[in-house]
Amino acid sequence: MEINTKQSLIGIFLLGAMAMTSGCGGEFSYKRGASATDFQQEKQRCEKVADSATEQDKCLQDKGWLVVGPDKPLIPLSRGESKTIAVADKALAPEAGKPVDPLEKLTVNSWWRVGAGPEKLLADSADCNASLGEGHAPEANLSIVTRGLLACMQDKGWAVLLQQN
Repeated sequence: MEINTKQSLIGIFLLGAMAMTSGCGGEFSYKRGASATDFQQEKQRCEKVADSATEQDKCLQDKGWLVVGPDKPLIPLSRGESKTIAVADKALAPEAGKPVDPLEKLTVNSWWRVGAGPEKLLADSADCNASLGEGHAPEANLSIVTRGLLACMQDKGWAVLLQQN
């Protein structure tokens, strides 16, 4: 029986995917601008002051880390007293039957789009800003945007994690 290289690679990929989804080392940590070393240092500090895994996670969250794993869901994730992170729905969809304000400011924790990097993010946001007008100019390195700019970016294929108060 002959096995070709493509079939071997697909098999290796599937085994790796199964291992990751079964909880083998499946924890993921993220903080904008931080490295894996930064996470390890922060985790060590939190381990010194926390008595349980739950307290360690809360300590990391309070320091701005998003920690996700098989037993730690992404949504909702407490980030302080009254803030949670949520994946944005359609930005201009009416809420409770009322229209939304396209100039409302939203705080963004993270942008992503498959196959796109920071250059594409900046180019797409500049394009959206040009079509929407100056009232929709993003602030703080695309960390604060209007609902209208978010809708335009969603139309371009971008997804976002929002911080909600």
